[in-house]
Amino acid sequence: MTPAQWRIPPSVLRLLERAPTDRPVVVLLRHSVRDHLPPGDAGYVLPITDVGRRLAFNLGEILGSRLRTLHTSPLLRCVQTAQALAEGSGAPIPVLPNTLLGDPGAFVIDGDRAWANWERLGHEGVMRHLVNESTALAGMARPDEAARFLVRSMLGAAADRPGVHVFVTHDSLVTATAARLLHRPLRRDEWPLYLEGAFFWPTEDGVRTAYRDDDV
Repeated sequence: MTPAQWRIPPSVLRLLERAPTDRPVVVLLRHSVRDHLPPGDAGYVLPITDVGRRLAFNLGEILGSRLRTLHTSPLLRCVQTAQALAEGSGAPIPVLPNTLLGDPGAFVIDGDRAWANWERLGHEGVMRHLVNESTALAGMARPDEAARFLVRSMLGAAADRPGVHVFVTHDSLVTATAARLLHRPLRRDEWPLYLEGAFFWPTEDGVRTAYRDDDV
């Protein structure tokens, strides 16, 4: 997409309309638009673009008074996304860094050993492993266990407060967590766009998971 074509993903707007208002709803959200990562660069200091900031601000406006808490990966592009969401909502909501969301993230146990997987398999190779395989890559947790731990942690942080609780993270965490909770691998064309996310909320039977057109 060109900068003029970026928009808030329709799936997020649709799921916000469908999500219940009488209980906490956790949104594991990919950060907003950034420039392309240089080859071999994890992008620790790569910011979001002006378009990315505007879209995150607009999403914050849509969330408005429904937004209750904001948590973010400590990486710059995620922090900036969360800050723009808070500004757009018009509420004085603090942005809380959470290393389960990145640096290193819930799926990583040993950052140095885990990075070797990205060097060996590439980003898409690691993503495919996280959504398809049950075994753990070197320096990483078993994908299913890590995904469920992350969702439990997010719901715990929401603390039974009705409203929307946003956790800003990276595409790998959204993809792997959604795939594991939906009980199916996600194809490459199903990986999240910028500002696209998976929704989770408690039910009498456990946890409801919604991502794009999937809902279990």
